[in-house]
Amino acid sequence: MLKAKFACKRASALLSSPISSSETVRVFVGEECREFVLSKKALSSTSEYFADRLDASSVNFVQRNAQLNTLWLEELCPEMFELFAYWLDERGGFQGFIDEAEANDCCEDLQWDLITLHLFAARIGLDALQDAAMDGIQDIYLRLDWDITPKFVSQIYAECDPVDSYRLRKWIVAMAAWSLGGCVEKIGTADKMGALFQACPEFWHDYVAHLSKSSKSKIKLAFKNPQLRLPSNNLRNDERQFGFRQCSFHTHRSSVGQGRCPHAFSLSPSYPYPPVQRPESPLTEEDSDLELGSITGKALVASPRTAIFDLYLDLD
Repeated sequence: MLKAKFACKRASALLSSPISSSETVRVFVGEECREFVLSKKALSSTSEYFADRLDASSVNFVQRNAQLNTLWLEELCPEMFELFAYWLDERGGFQGFIDEAEANDCCEDLQWDLITLHLFAARIGLDALQDAAMDGIQDIYLRLDWDITPKFVSQIYAECDPVDSYRLRKWIVAMAAWSLGGCVEKIGTADKMGALFQACPEFWHDYVAHLSKSSKSKIKLAFKNPQLRLPSNNLRNDERQFGFRQCSFHTHRSSVGQGRCPHAFSLSPSYPYPPVQRPESPLTEEDSDLELGSITGKALVASPRTAIFDLYLDLD
């Protein structure tokens, strides 16, 4: 994984500004027990996952709302947690990590750390971090012009919870449609993609559902690049032909519509210029999304083969 290649970024895990020791917690992560020193307040406020683990009320009967000074998180990946610690301190994107990974020829390692971070954020209900990690994954693929690999697809579809990974699945299907040009008939069982569809029937089901929905629009999937995250949610028709909305793969995709991304000032932009702002226009039929709140996670877990993309996947 990343190991010492990102030593300059690891300083963020030791806090960017001095805080008294009573307000910090030492977090030991993974089997190697890598140490991170973080703000208790910042950590506990991010998620119940951390608030519950910091709670010392069961061992401290004198001080109310007491918190532990040390946490042991052996089940987590240190490289993933390094990205989390950076985000906790900076609340920004991961462009600096991508730059350094490219310079050190370890972008594949960073990719898997971002995937792990995305899934971890989904599991603990940290939407902003989930979106930041998703942006980072897109940015790596755009920077290096990567295509999805069978290893990536099979790991997400065969090993990951369908609820935690549904935005990754959404993006994978869009990537497959772009690579194959929205084709079904020419896919053979002998080629790699055909074999992958056979090995992951849910992937095939989601792909066909995506093609069915996209057939109602005039968008040519062969030109619509899921790596390309345009700096706005309010796109002209010509822009929609080649890239995806800024929030197409974010947790708030349905609620934000064509408005400004809630992370516009905290996440690193896809481009060095500010988001394009245009007058709001009515949503077309192909732009519409089902509200995220209209289906429960329980329903998805109970039926893992539910066509997630029938519910969530928009064309942009």
